[in-house]
Amino acid sequence: MDAGTVRPIIEKIISDIGKCRRDIEGKGNARAKAIAMYHLRFGDAVETLKTEGKFPVTIIRDLAKKVCHRDRETLEIAETEYKACISNLQALMAQLNGYQSIYRYSDSV
Repeated sequence: MDAGTVRPIIEKIISDIGKCRRDIEGKGNARAKAIAMYHLRFGDAVETLKTEGKFPVTIIRDLAKKVCHRDRETLEIAETEYKACISNLQALMAQLNGYQSIYRYSDSV
């Protein structure tokens, strides 16, 4: 590969990194909202179950988890999407590093 071939590839990867960073910001915000919602609903469920007084204290947390299962699912999905974006960014950075090495080598020859 010569420098003229590698340069547009590097520019595209840099552009992709910018898009990925914006995606991470959006996924991070969604993740934060999902965490907040889960904790809010979980706390409300625990409080409601304690107030009712029908259940032993030892199982209230487990029952609250059952009540909040959809919020937990949303939280897990948001977490997975966020981590996937981080992994994509790391992969793009590794590709960029490789192409920059090729560019330096081909430019010096």
